[in-house]
Amino acid sequence: MSANVWFDDWGSTVGRAFHIATVRGVAVRLHPTLLLVIPWVLWHWGGRSVDPLRGALFGVFVLVAVFVSVVGHELAHALVAHRFGLAVRDVTLLPIGGLTRIEQGPLPPRREAIIALAGPALNLLVATALVPIVSGMLVLRDATSLPALAQLVSETSVASLLALTMVSNVLLAVFNLIPAFPMDGGRVLRAWLSTVSERSRATRISVTAGYVVSLGALGLGVWLRDPTLPIAGLFLATAAFLEQRTLELERAMQRLPVGQFAVWDGGGVDPEEPLAHALRGGPRDLAVVRDGIVVGMLWREIVLRHANIAHLLRAADVMDRAFAAVSPQTSVYEAHRRMLASGHPAVPVVDPGNRYRGIFTSDRLTHVYRYVQSPRRTTARWILLARALGLLGR
Repeated sequence: MSANVWFDDWGSTVGRAFHIATVRGVAVRLHPTLLLVIPWVLWHWGGRSVDPLRGALFGVFVLVAVFVSVVGHELAHALVAHRFGLAVRDVTLLPIGGLTRIEQGPLPPRREAIIALAGPALNLLVATALVPIVSGMLVLRDATSLPALAQLVSETSVASLLALTMVSNVLLAVFNLIPAFPMDGGRVLRAWLSTVSERSRATRISVTAGYVVSLGALGLGVWLRDPTLPIAGLFLATAAFLEQRTLELERAMQRLPVGQFAVWDGGGVDPEEPLAHALRGGPRDLAVVRDGIVVGMLWREIVLRHANIAHLLRAADVMDRAFAAVSPQTSVYEAHRRMLASGHPAVPVVDPGNRYRGIFTSDRLTHVYRYVQSPRRTTARWILLARALGLLGR
């Protein structure tokens, strides 16, 4: 199982995880709960083998092969997202699969679908590449039926390892194409629905499908007495709730004008003032203002880089003239998107005449986030969740 979660700078959807590698600039992390799978793997494969040690070792190889496939799936999402200009925070391996955190924001439906399909497509490519090898092994054994394949995957051999890798990649692709959040199929469904309806409505339908699938997994797990299905169901329900939470947060941010949260910060700094003046009160992002008009931006990292010679430079010498600005009526959500696009943690707020009205920073964004996360709003979200699960009437 895997999921790609659109993230915001202010939130996190996973707890503490250990960094194990970086691939094309994307951090790959291992969640501590993944270690709980190892004892089960050792017991499962060691107990079914004539040689318990050989079986346990084979189980470890199977686990590694499966999670390499999961990492490949998640990195496919990440790399395609990068090509579309989205930031990717990391890939986290969990006991029930992987999680890719991608910059949150509205995408054209076609791009969202392409990003979502990248993971299953990679798994199908891996499985397709292994088909000739596994088929050749079956032909050499003069066994080409499904029972023969089942017999092969029950062994502890290289052939069995390759067959299990092929089967696991097929299952990863098929399972993730289920049309329900947080699965990739849910994002494809949302992308398609967005072409014929509003994005918020499309998201609600896909999230509701996620709740239905999670409840189905819980019920089926109880009926079959299989503990893995209820765990998967809980994961699906949690991820669907996070998607619903993201949607509500997005809509709240779209209703709030950025001018309401901008700070004056002394009216900025004059371009002819010494750069050292930008260090008063601590290094931070500042607007450069001449006669009330914003003419540039001083970024904190630039100020710090020149701190040793700040008394020799003017603000105009190092200011960024190619800055992006927003009006006081611009939504906080759109201001955040402008910040992400520019790669800077602040944006000046100006009126139509480019006159300075304040600055909106990542610190202010955190303040807005806390504002919309008030207890009253949190309670409302739990009510919405209960309604989505059918536990409350409308």
